[in-house]
Parts: sequence; structure tokens; C-alpha cells
Amino acid sequence: MGYAQLACPNGLKSLVNSLNSNKTCLYHLGVPKEISHSTISCANNNRVFEQLFYEILGTLDRSGRKKFRKNFFGVDATEISLNLHDFSWATFRSTVGGVKIHLKYDINNFAPDYLFITNANEHENNTLTKMKLKKGDTETFDLGYTNYKTYADFIEKKIEFVTRLKENAKYKVIETHEIKAENITLDQTIEFTGSQTKKKCPCQLRIIKSVDEKTGNTITILTNIFNLTAEYVAKMYRARWNIEIFFKTIKQNLRIKKFYCESEKVVKTQVWVALIIYLLYLKLKELSQKSNKNFTHFMSKIAVCLFERKDLFSWFSGTPPKAQDCPPVQPMMDFGDGDYLGQ
Repeated sequence: MGYAQLACPNGLKSLVNSLNSNKTCLYHLGVPKEISHSTISCANNNRVFEQLFYEILGTLDRSGRKKFRKNFFGVDATEISLNLHDFSWATFRSTVGGVKIHLKYDINNFAPDYLFITNANEHENNTLTKMKLKKGDTETFDLGYTNYKTYADFIEKKIEFVTRLKENAKYKVIETHEIKAENITLDQTIEFTGSQTKKKCPCQLRIIKSVDEKTGNTITILTNIFNLTAEYVAKMYRARWNIEIFFKTIKQNLRIKKFYCESEKVVKTQVWVALIIYLLYLKLKELSQKSNKNFTHFMSKIAVCLFERKDLFSWFSGTPPKAQDCPPVQPMMDFGDGDYLGQ
């Protein structure tokens, strides 16, 4: 299924034929006989790749790059439309089905941190509490996640957030703060006054009005962060766009819009495998030196040399990693001729 993500065959039969056309390479990779259509279908229905995703994620070094504060995440979801006739389990609208990938994204390191998959009819404002947020995290998310009860829970659990304020929100101003940046037009401490809103979130929050330098549009930011400048908080909200770029990148380069089978488990498996490929790219980039290949470049190049014998690090960056930086890898099975891939 990893090969399917990289080579993008049109369907399951095309995938099987493509793999079996490289029998010698499969033999050296530990596959001594042809792969069958039923073998892949069975594997898709019985193997779980979620654990493998998190095991690989755990090997990434995410301690170095800190453009923003530590543990700074974006939260968002992306919808994948499905034909309801073929994917009857993916209920959404009367004629259209779909699934949603709900993602907690590490903005400092451009890497997924936690995700889960639901039917597309699951609304975002019900999912923030499922994101495994913890004390000390800072989250940024858009208007779709507005949930005043959750905001109060975040404050109680010492989780900081940056989002946008709804236009119809009713509040009173507690304090107006001095403005020190040109792109900030308002900085105030507020309390909600709406009967239901105040009941759900009786805490003091901060609103910041920021002008986008490129578009000239003004947005009203809502946050529970009081110890940072208004300008910095506005930059944190704009950094949320990185998760949108991530979604666009994986949709353009990985196979998560067309699926090889129609069952719910297989659809989720294909999404997990796609994201594993992205993590492997991040791991390769981490181990390589002086590489500036982005993910699109990586996917376009590797697809044409999957079964060639190449030094992966030299191909990727021109410089192999230091020996101590490479994790130990067990050699693959030798079928007797001594000619197998040792790494």
C-alpha cells in the first residue's frame, strides 16, 4: 500500500500487475512469489496501520525548530467526498457521502501530531475535546470550532487557544489595553454577556482586532493568552494557515481522494498509509544533510525509481547521514543467493 501511494496505480488490479511485473525486485525484498488481488484485499481488511503511524511519529526529532512557542498546534479538519452509492456507510447528505480527517498539527515542525477519521457529518465543534490536548499546549483553530463550554474547560486545564470571535457574540469590555503595533486596531479584555454564553464560559478572555497587511481585511481574534503582545498573538493565528497548506499538499500528492476498496476500514487504512509515507519523507529529510527537496519534489522523483538500487540519502540530498544518526535496521530475509537488500 506504500508502493500504491508512491506509484499511484489506477486500481487494485493495476497495483497487483505493477508489483508482479517487478518479480526480481520483490524476491530480493522478501516476497518469493507473485502477489494476488485477494492477498492485498485481505491485508487491507485485517491490518491496522494506526499504531505504525504513531511509532514512526515517535522517532521524529521535533525538539529543534521553534518558530513559535513550545507545543504550538493547529487544529482543523478536511473533508473527502465519496460516492454514496459505492460508500453507503459514509453518510453525510442525501446524495453525497464523505469522511473527515480531524488533525492536530505541529506547526513548529510541519508534522501531524494526532488525528482521527469520522464520517463527514461530524461537526468540528464536537471534536476539540477528542484531540488529546494537554496542559501547556497552545492551540489555534478557526470559527468552525466555536464552543464556549470547551473554552472554559481549556482555561481550567491551562490549555491556551487562539481562534476567532463570532460576529454575533455579546460581551462587555473589562479593560482596554495599549496598542503598540500598526496592524493592531483593538486589544481588550472582555466577558461574555449572552445568557447561555455567559453560563458556559464565565471567564475573562481577550479580543484583538488585526488587519491583514496583504488583503487589508480585519479579523477579530479571541484568546485566553494575556502574557504575549497582541501582534504576536495575531501572528500565531495566521500561522494556522500551515495546516491548510498541509491538507492541500497531501491531497495533491497522495492517494486519499480515490480508494482501492469501498469498505470503511480500507478507506481509513489507505489514509493512514498515506500519512505514513509523509512521515517517512520527514524522517528521510531529518537524517539527510543539506536537502531542500519539498514533498512534491520528493513524490515526483521517487515514483520513477522505486525499484532501482540507489543510495537513498545520496539520491535525496547528495550527502549520506552520519553513522550515529541512523537507527539500526535488521537485514531482510535471505533466500539463499546472498543477494538481498541489507538496509
